[in-house]
Amino acid sequence: MRKIKDVLRLKLDAGLSHEQIAMALKISKGVVAKYVGLATAAGEEIVLSCRHQTW
Repeated sequence: MRKIKDVLRLKLDAGLSHEQIAMALKISKGVVAKYVGLATAAGEEIVLSCRHQTW
């Protein structure tokens, strides 16, 4: 669960590319794409809840 939050934080708050996120978290670009895709499919609710988290 932590990795998903980290991916979304880096994507939404830092505006990093999939490749940059993958390198930063030491995961594949495919995993980054999967997590971003899942969050997008879940809709705005998950995106907004992640943005209001205290990192």
